[in-house]
Amino acid sequence: MRRVSNLKICPVVSAKLNSRSKEEIPVIICVKDNDSDTLSSMVFGMSGKVRHHLPLVGGIACHLSLDAINRLSRHPNIEYICFDSKVFALLDIASPSVGAPISYERGYTGKGVTVAVIDTGVAPHADLVKPRNRIVGFKDFVNNKTSPYDDNGHGTHVSGIIGSNGYSSNGKYMGIAPEANILAIKALDETGGGNTSDIVSAI
Repeated sequence: MRRVSNLKICPVVSAKLNSRSKEEIPVIICVKDNDSDTLSSMVFGMSGKVRHHLPLVGGIACHLSLDAINRLSRHPNIEYICFDSKVFALLDIASPSVGAPISYERGYTGKGVTVAVIDTGVAPHADLVKPRNRIVGFKDFVNNKTSPYDDNGHGTHVSGIIGSNGYSSNGKYMGIAPEANILAIKALDETGGGNTSDIVSAI
């Protein structure tokens, strides 16, 4: 069994390399000087598939064979290769738990603030769109739809925790910032899952 020890490769990818598997795996590759175009060409030349360009971290997300990863790691311009892990939506605590009512009393309601929510999307719930539509923007990185929607529900739940004005409950169920605007970015699919690179790309 080969043993790969390379400071450019994260432990998860190293373990897979040592397993001698023939599989392709999702990775994030960071390159020196943020030259992602050259890196993309190298990946295509190794029969890899580029999923995202990630200028935020100076690299790309792609699927690549383990043999190609091993060869690519020896290139002097490659800074680091890490596994593109799965991420999942989780539940969040609600406003009383963080002392939101005290903020309301002091006049902090989120007015004039826009909060970006990177999640499963957002449904145009009454608590977010009445009497004024506070979903000020929507971007879908999963299905490329243009109108706000949420095929999982988690993103709407989180947006409600942030900015519900309690319209449909006569003010009983309000979010932490009931006058804040929501910029919804759908980066997680209908199962609530995605990859680390999906979140980085959305940012």
